[in-house]
Amino acid sequence: HLCPDSSEVHLDPETAHPKLVISPKCDSVSYTDAWQKLPDQPGRFDTTLNVISLQGFSFGRHYWEIDVTGKTYWELGVTYPSIPRKGISEECWLGRGAVSWCVEFFDGEYTAWHGGVPHQLPFTKHFCRIGVLCSFPGGLVTFLEADKMTPLFSFCAGTFSECLHLALCRGHNHRGANSSAIVICNASS
Repeated sequence: HLCPDSSEVHLDPETAHPKLVISPKCDSVSYTDAWQKLPDQPGRFDTTLNVISLQGFSFGRHYWEIDVTGKTYWELGVTYPSIPRKGISEECWLGRGAVSWCVEFFDGEYTAWHGGVPHQLPFTKHFCRIGVLCSFPGGLVTFLEADKMTPLFSFCAGTFSECLHLALCRGHNHRGANSSAIVICNASS
């Protein structure tokens, strides 16, 4: 039941933290305790467990649904490609800097983040599918619970100054409790 603005999107393995495993179709991300021997690309996240999409978007409306079933921790949202990738700066985390917007689920609570400012959300249910809608040139980023299309939070960003990429933070396995993959529900998969 993907909406008409659904855009095909694939994760870029060259941006993925070395403990993330990207599926062959580039539509899901899992975690491994082993640090994989991967080339240290300038675009690869080396501290935060992030990966961003290969495709960037700079006009129109775009919508993605992400399956987070069975997870205890995740962050997902959109980012400019200029997000810092290296080191332990807060800015590398989604929503902590001025170049990314996200919703985080942690310990049963949802928080929307942008510019380092947290917005506590009044939801406690474990949602299975999260929708992310962004629109140009209006500068809107909306997060939805996808099954009932319930809005969770909207950011009115003003005019976007760069293209936007879908961004995911997978999180550690937390002794198996968070071991499910995060899956992008592309129309073709």
